[in-house]
Parts: sequence; structure tokens; C-alpha cells
Amino acid sequence: MFSPVSIKVPRPLARCWPLLLAVFVSALVACGGGSGGASTTADADTAPSISTQPASLTVEAGAAVNFSVTAAGTATLAYQWRKGGSAIGGATAASLSLASASTADAGSYDVVVSNSAGSVTSSAATLTVTSASTATTPSITTQPVSQTVVLGGGASFSVAASGTAPLSYQWALNGSAIANATASTYTNSSVAAGHAGPYTVTVSNSAGSATSNAATLTVSSSSTSSGALSAVVTTAAQAFYATLSSTQQTKVQASWSLDAGRRWSNLPASFAARNGVSWSSLSTAQKTSAAALINTALGSTGNTLWQGLQAADDYLASIGGGSGYGNGNYYIAFLGTPSATGYWVLQLTGHHLTYSLAFNGSVKSPTPMFLGVEPKASFTINGATYDPMLAQRTAAASLGTTLTSYSGALLSGTYADLLFGANGSGGIDGSYPKSYPSGSSGRGLLYTALSAADQEKVKTLIRSYVNTQASEYSEDLLGAYLSDAALAQTYVAYAGGGNVTSSGSYFRVDGPRVWIEFSVQRGIIVSNDIHFHTIWRDKTGDYGGRCCS
Repeated sequence: MFSPVSIKVPRPLARCWPLLLAVFVSALVACGGGSGGASTTADADTAPSISTQPASLTVEAGAAVNFSVTAAGTATLAYQWRKGGSAIGGATAASLSLASASTADAGSYDVVVSNSAGSVTSSAATLTVTSASTATTPSITTQPVSQTVVLGGGASFSVAASGTAPLSYQWALNGSAIANATASTYTNSSVAAGHAGPYTVTVSNSAGSATSNAATLTVSSSSTSSGALSAVVTTAAQAFYATLSSTQQTKVQASWSLDAGRRWSNLPASFAARNGVSWSSLSTAQKTSAAALINTALGSTGNTLWQGLQAADDYLASIGGGSGYGNGNYYIAFLGTPSATGYWVLQLTGHHLTYSLAFNGSVKSPTPMFLGVEPKASFTINGATYDPMLAQRTAAASLGTTLTSYSGALLSGTYADLLFGANGSGGIDGSYPKSYPSGSSGRGLLYTALSAADQEKVKTLIRSYVNTQASEYSEDLLGAYLSDAALAQTYVAYAGGGNVTSSGSYFRVDGPRVWIEFSVQRGIIVSNDIHFHTIWRDKTGDYGGRCCS
């Protein structure tokens, strides 16, 4: 047990003791002693937070990509971008950029933001990379055709084009856009003198544009008779006739009879004899005169088709077809005497092409018109490239894609060839008049059951045949075939594959007057491919309406 200790403070210091005690306590507090001291340490750091998350993106291959994030927190913030949870080397900024995305870059991206107080991970942003656009620029496949129209009459220009849909059209006169002329066909129902001039159309899509050749509209100040074409063709026919020898004149002209008119075929001339004089029998001067006649009778589109089919036969001869093929095996005949007022037929025929241009009959008609081709598409011979049936093939292919989506358009059975082609005895046009289908069964689908876009494809196929004629005939026939009343009674149908690439595919347009068949056949000379047989008939107008006399 301890005894209290008594400390004696010297008297001089006793008076200072309270002061010394206060200094001692103050020093103790300053050194952290005591229990009531307050800390002077700074506030703690703030961990990162994300206010704007990276957004998902969809881009085409080759496009630039940029992901970004907005974050807050005590500086300094550090960033690390990741793909699929794995850090991306060098990706340590608030944004991540890819100069040219590829399909390998597709995936899930996020970013980790950190500082001394912690870290936070953004939500994932998905990058989707699609294939680069494969759009093809438009290409004009059928050019608009020049025409002469009477003042106050109607004019119509049409173009056909290929390229990635949708295609847009803008017609122009003398290089100036025509308001509201934005369809594949431009029609002026009442032509004025100021409407004369060169017309072009620019076809555009997402990949680019193409402008057609100019088609000139000539406006006549006075009315011409409905027989204007007959008159000019008669003059050209008489000029050609005058170049011929007496022997040739005997061959070129024959009396009209239905049997004579039906003497045409899809077979080469060595298999089925033709009327008239052959191209091979003509001199250079006679061929020049014949070419002028054909161009006058058909117009530029029909004349180009004639030349293309002659070249196709030259191509077949060059690859092993032999002497039975070639342009020399095409024929010109007058059935009846060429006249501006009397009935006669200009027959132009050969392997895979027949025109039966009737003048001064009860109907303006170039039918029956047989059209076929081998090879099926473009070919080059003698330094020139041809694709005679491009317009018809393209139109049939487009319609086929449409029809296969309509169950009612499929015909029963198979069609190895045309129903009403040159399949009569001797390989010529068969019995006449034809027994066309009637009623509503077995004919396919009514035009009116198609969508508006699909109806236009039917019209395009019809135009691809009718527009092979001079404008006087084509305008008259299109008016008859494409009227609302006629189209309401028109059927469309297909059989086989519904395409223009496989043998056995077949298409048909069957209206009150118009009859078109398109048959895909196996190749003959080009034996490893296919070729086409087609027919355009007018149910009341074949041979100018002189069907039975």
C-alpha cells in the first residue's frame, strides 16, 4: 500500500502552477492525446459511375464504327474496352473507333471505367456487320423509239431497264425534266407543236443512274389516214421489187391464200420450205433495198430484232450448225400485190422469226409472230454483240417470279413446246382458226387478281412483243390489249419451273384478243444450254383478220 506523496512546490513557482498546467494540457492535445480530438484527414475518393452507355450499331462491311461512353468520378478515370469480355489492346480512351468494320468485328462490346476508389462496367453494346451492298446500277435494256404523231394526237415513249430495285424514272424533253413523268412509260395524250423534240429518260437507283438514247417526237401539222403505214410500206416494197430479176419477182410475190400465209415455221429453212426470195439470193444493192423495206415496215425496234435473229443464225452456223443455218436462210415474200388500199401481207420469215404484216385488212396486225432464239442470251459474232430477245426474256423472267407466288396461276400438266406454234403438218402453222381456251377454268389467274405491281409486269410482257412494230400498229394494238375492259378478261399462267432458265418452263398471257406463249426448250446446237420458242397471236386479227379466206 502506497502512502500519498506530498510534493512541495517552491513558493516562487506556486503562483505559476495554473499556467504551467494549461500549457501541458494544450501540448498533449496537439500531439493527439486525449479523447476529444477532431481528425483533419481529407474526404474519401468517389468511385466511377456511367451516365451515357455505349449504343448498339448495325453497319455495312467497310463502314466506320464509333462506340463512346460518358462517366463521372474522382479523377483520373481509366478506360478499358472489351469485346466479348476480353480486353482490346490499346482501347483505353472514352471512345472506341474502327475505321473499316468487317464481319469479324461483329460482337458484344463494353468498357470498364476505373479510378483509385473502384471501377464500373458499362452495359454491352452489340455491333452487327452486314454484307456490303450488292446493288447494281441501272442498265437500259430497251430504248425508247422515235415516232411521228399528228398534231393533237397521242404519243407514248417506253423504256425497259434492269438493275437493283427500286428503279426510279425521270423523262426529259430537250434535257429539261418533264413534271410528273416518272414512270417507265411517258404518255402525252394530246401533242402540241411545242412537244416535238428529243426525249430521254434517266433511270436511277441507290447505286447510280443510266440515261437512255434520245427518241425524237416529230409532230405533223396535218392529219394522216389510218393507212399511212400501208402507203409508205407499199412504196418501199415496190422499190425493192423493181431491183429484182424477173425470176426473183416470180418468187417474191404470190397470191394470198390462208395456206400460203401459214407457210412459216420455227424450223430452219432446210427442214421447212418458205415463201419468197432468200437473203442469200440477193445482191448487195438488193439487200440494201430490202433492209430499207424492213425498217420502214417494222420501225427500228422490230428491224433490230430481225437483224439480231439473222446474226444468231450466223452464230449457230459458226459453231457447227452447218449450212442449214445463217442469215442467208431468211426470206421475204409478198402475199398479194403490195397496195396502199388493197389487202396484202408482207411475210418476213426464217429460223426463229416470222412476221406476218397484214395491210388493209380488217385489223392492223403483224401476227402470227413467231419469235425464238438460240443462243438464249447475248453472243458476239463478226465483232458485234447481240441479245435479240433481251426485252422478252427479261419481262418473262420478272413475270415468272411473280406468278409462282400465286397458286391459281399454275397450269396442270407439262408444256414441252408452244400450244399454238408452228406445229402443224409439215412443220408449218397448224389448223386455223385456233381453238383457244374458254371459260374460267384451266386458263390460270385473272389479271385483276394480281397486285398493281404484278399487273404492270403483265403489261410489260405484252409491250415487249407489240413494241416490235411500227408505232401505227403498236399504238392501235396496245390500245386494244391494255384497255381496262380487255385486261379484266385477261388470264396469266405458268407451268414448270416458272423461270427462263430451265427446260419445260412455260408462260402464257390469254386475253380477249392477245395470246402470248413463252416456252423454254433444251438447246439444239448449243446442246448444253436452253433456248426459247415464243408466239404472239391475235385471236381475231391474225393475218389481218383474214383468217379463213
